[in-house]
Amino acid sequence: MNYSTRYFALLALGLAASCQSKEEKANAALADALQTQAESPAEQARMAAQKAAYVLPPALPASAVDVRAGVQQLLPEEGYLELVSVKGQNLQPITIGFPPAWRIGVKPGYPKVGPGYKIPFEAVLHWKPTGYVETKPKSALLVMQTPKDSLMRFHISEMGLGSKVVQVRPGEPVTVQGVLYTYIDRDNAQRLLVYPYQNKQVYLNLAN
Repeated sequence: MNYSTRYFALLALGLAASCQSKEEKANAALADALQTQAESPAEQARMAAQKAAYVLPPALPASAVDVRAGVQQLLPEEGYLELVSVKGQNLQPITIGFPPAWRIGVKPGYPKVGPGYKIPFEAVLHWKPTGYVETKPKSALLVMQTPKDSLMRFHISEMGLGSKVVQVRPGEPVTVQGVLYTYIDRDNAQRLLVYPYQNKQVYLNLAN
C-alpha cells in the first residue's frame, strides 16, 4: 500500500470512528432523556393512571348494590315509562370506555377507559300515555336494549325500525331485561358512577 492509499484509508477510518462516536453519544443522550422522562412525576402519574384503568374490580353478588336509581336513567326523561320494580343480577367486572363528552377532557397519553361493572337486570315497567288529548292509544311498541347496543335506553315508538320491541298497553305491566353500565368512582371506591345515559351524575352505593 503506497502512502496515498494508506493516508485515505486512515482518513476513512478516522471519519468512521468519529461518526460512530457521535451516533453513540446521540443514542446515549436519548437513552438518558427517556430515563429522565420515565422517572419524572408527570410520567409516573401517567403510567399509574394507565395501570389503574385496566385493573378490574372483584366480582360482586347482586345484593351488593341497589340498581333502581341507575335503571331509572334508562327510561325517558319525560316520565311516560314508570319503573314498577327491578331486580339486579351479579355485578360483572369490566373495563368501560368513556363517553365522548368525557374524552375531551382527558390529558394526552391518559386512558380513555375505566374499570367498572356490567349489571344485567330484570325490570317491570308500565306505560303512562302523556300528551294525548282526545283519544288515548290502545297499544304501542316499547323499544328495548339489544346486545349489540346495550347503551340504548327504553322508549315508546310507533315503529320498531329493526329494534327489539314488545307491545305494551297503558297501565299494564311489562317485564323487560337490560344491562346497566357503571364505573368505579375514582373518589370513593365504595360507590359506582352510572354511565351518563342522560348526561347526569348518578351514584350507586355499594353495600358494606
